[in-house]
Amino acid sequence: QTSNRRRKTEYMNSHIADLKERIKNKLPELTASQKLIANYLIEHPEIFALSSIRDLETTLGTSKTTIVRLAQTLGYSGFQELKGEFLNSMRKNLSPIQHFKTRLDHSDVSEDMIELVAGQTLDNINLSMDLTNQSDFNRALEMIKESSYIYSMGMAISAHLAEITAYLFSRVSLNSQALTYGALTFSEQIINMNQDDLIIAFSFPPYSEPTIKAAQYAKENDLKVISITDKPTSEIVQYSDLILQVSVESVTMANSIMAPLVIIYALAAQIGLDNKQKTIRTIESLDHVRKEH
Repeated sequence: QTSNRRRKTEYMNSHIADLKERIKNKLPELTASQKLIANYLIEHPEIFALSSIRDLETTLGTSKTTIVRLAQTLGYSGFQELKGEFLNSMRKNLSPIQHFKTRLDHSDVSEDMIELVAGQTLDNINLSMDLTNQSDFNRALEMIKESSYIYSMGMAISAHLAEITAYLFSRVSLNSQALTYGALTFSEQIINMNQDDLIIAFSFPPYSEPTIKAAQYAKENDLKVISITDKPTSEIVQYSDLILQVSVESVTMANSIMAPLVIIYALAAQIGLDNKQKTIRTIESLDHVRKEH
């Protein structure tokens, strides 16, 4: 099932380019009105994806029938299926806010939002399990165990992921701290780190420049970086020693953090299990502090 989802994602990312090529090949067979629509579709795919059939009638001075017939000529049941192909592809490159605005513009208010969010969350988790293989997970474990100190960083909602990472890791007896972006930038805080320290960076759309710049600075100074990101083409990848790829697709105004949390919780749980006695002493000390202080 997860392999099917992965193949579907890869197919969607490449299919728009294939569709544009198919349209170009079909141009000689199209009527003058259909060529007008096809050229508009090729030149303005983002506008096309967000337009209603009435918008296109007005913009192009053509008829609904001509638009539908073009879609059918290209192998679709009608305009909505053709438009959906472009819309789904375009969403891959939208920021969460833009994505949410698109949904507000084009979704039915009667949607069952609990079911929608839960379904998207499960899809993200299943896809992330496929994207993050066991060897990468094991390598992340080794890098974490071999480090003297683990720093986590991220902006916006990723800042909360960084804090949760530090919280969980400290509970399994690791020296861990979340970097906060304030009086000092991430890069400025990295200056005093040692080469046996490790940085875990969270980078999701819209990719924050301070996080990427900090990873670049760390790489230039031979510091180890594990990046948790959504695409192998993310800018932070080139500055990372290891990538853990997760899906953060969301129907809301922010990236979904559920799949990254699964990875972080799994890492913490495995480290706690591997360092059982040390973790037990840490837990006992925490209980003592809570009761006595």
